Amino acid sequence: MFKRVVQEALNFDRDLASEYGLALTDLMCLIFLEASTEPVSAKMLAEHVTLSTGATTALIDRLEREGFIERRPNPNDRRGVIIALVPERAGRVLDDQRALSLRLRAAYDELSVQDVDGMMRFMHRLLEGNE
Repeated sequence: MFKRVVQEALNFDRDLASEYGLALTDLMCLIFLEASTEPVSAKMLAEHVTLSTGATTALIDRLEREGFIERRPNPNDRRGVIIALVPERAGRVLDDQRALSLRLRAAYDELSVQDVDGMMRFMHRLLEGNE
């Protein structure tokens, strides 16, 4: 059942990305940029999506060409640039992606404290195997 839930979430994101002509990694990038509380450099983005610098440059070029992001001068480093969302374009994708988050949150809110504790123990055990 857990695998099915994970697969459904991935399918939702993959289908959503495809609807906007994006790859799943592109969508991950947009979600990361929206969630970030600080200016995001290409290096930070590469680390988050676990791509090489060359692949990240191609990702940024593609998203910029499609109007989802833009490069801006880094206010803290004259030589650098930061990657920023273009709200008009990226906002639509991210609004649609929030629908899944809201659905998951609604399901979570219906759980008892004991259910949540059990799920957390289960997830911690899963993650321990990957460290």
